[in-house]
Amino acid sequence: MPLYKLSKDAVIEAFDDGALVLLLHDCHLVELNSSAAAIISLLDGMRTLEEVADEIAKSHDISHDYPITQIIQDMLELCRDLNQTGVLELQSDQ
Repeated sequence: MPLYKLSKDAVIEAFDDGALVLLLHDCHLVELNSSAAAIISLLDGMRTLEEVADEIAKSHDISHDYPITQIIQDMLELCRDLNQTGVLELQSDQ
């Protein structure tokens, strides 16, 4: 599974109810809800989506409501979308 991190061309500012991401290459703003902001804050290019999903499920006490596989699938869809917009980038192999 791919490893994602905040793009080197993006700057994020978190707020109580979400975050704004400034894409430096075109000065475009992307608004994130609080769930997306929490996920992005954990994506460092080293943690897998499974690890981040597990942490999100525990911190928000939602593992009993949603199967972890569904959380991972939702996160993967979010990451793919944010990768296409330039907010996230794939961690390159070192």
